[in-house]
Amino acid sequence: MLTDRANDSQRLNPLQQKARTLETQVYAVVKEAVLSLKLPPGALLVEDELADQLGTSKTPVRNALVKLEQDGLVVRIPYKGTYVSDVSQQDAEEIFELRGVLEGLAARSAVPFLTDKELAQAEAILVEADAVLAQGNLSKASMLGEDFHKLVYKHATNQRLLLFLKMLDDQLRRLRLLSNSGLDRLKKSAGEHRRILEALRLRDESAVEAAFREHHLSVLKDLVLNVEGIASEDGKTP
Repeated sequence: MLTDRANDSQRLNPLQQKARTLETQVYAVVKEAVLSLKLPPGALLVEDELADQLGTSKTPVRNALVKLEQDGLVVRIPYKGTYVSDVSQQDAEEIFELRGVLEGLAARSAVPFLTDKELAQAEAILVEADAVLAQGNLSKASMLGEDFHKLVYKHATNQRLLLFLKMLDDQLRRLRLLSNSGLDRLKKSAGEHRRILEALRLRDESAVEAAFREHHLSVLKDLVLNVEGIASEDGKTP
């Protein structure tokens, strides 16, 4: 809950006047707070308090919350208030299953356009990921894994598909932070990334698509067992 008595870690910094509209600024700041878990699932969002913290009127806050509701990041409950949306096991399953399908299709369409130089870059990313993982830098290893994915499907020919993938990025970010997946999961991902790279080298579009889908299903299987802070289906935001 956002009150003066709440943990200071949940308070938002006042906005600086910039070229962007206040509404856009409020939207960006609150969205980042939600995605970074500064405002965790279930947090009550009070317009007056947000406006006071950000140094704005209530109108841009109200409009920003409407947009965040459209993004699925907040939920308005009549006679109760506006809350940061929970992430249920079903949410996790839907997001990862959809991500696997879309990313598999994107990678498949990108295969003919990936150059040998880019495949070498993909190999270098995986080598670096292995090295930082061995050093215990899980955060860096995870970021390199994301870089590998993006390098593979950046040549996807369906721009709408890439747009949908970008939309899922926000939900995936929260899931990764909420999850308790660590060294073991990243080691599994390293092996799965190697299988994807091998399929890419063979220019086997079907194998590339299948490898991406299998990778996401594998991540999902571990995630639903280890997620912390995800509400149960009977434990939605009040």
